Amino acid sequence: MNASRGAPAVVGRQRYSGCSLIKTGTGFTLLEVLIALAILAISSLAIIGQVGQSLSRVQQLQLQTTAIIVAENQMAVIQISPNLPSLGVKTNRVTLAGAQWLVQTDVSTTSDPWLRKVEVTVNYGDSLDSRETPAILARLVSYRGLH
Repeated sequence: MNASRGAPAVVGRQRYSGCSLIKTGTGFTLLEVLIALAILAISSLAIIGQVGQSLSRVQQLQLQTTAIIVAENQMAVIQISPNLPSLGVKTNRVTLAGAQWLVQTDVSTTSDPWLRKVEVTVNYGDSLDSRETPAILARLVSYRGLH
């Protein structure tokens, strides 16, 4: 309609009434709100996935750190022994930090008869009962000779 006849003229989302423009479309439409919620939901899922991966990696690092401590303890016992370690593979269970660890010590000969190669591997105790080969969390190699 014509503004001169008394009825306001509509221009886009605004209505012209005489001297000033009055905005009638304030706020967000339902479609805009739904799009914003969809973007928020997708970004939240991505963040939650990253947090889950980070927590899993932290747990794996804690296991590896404890396994290294177990391996270093076993190696220290061998190094301070007054005798050369006997040849062969020995397996034993160790409890540390409230968990069971499988420690395998492999002592082999070298070209020098007074020197032995010592390899210590550590696996986590929960993986020992499964049929699969457990993953080695820590491996240390050292040499032990007579003084």
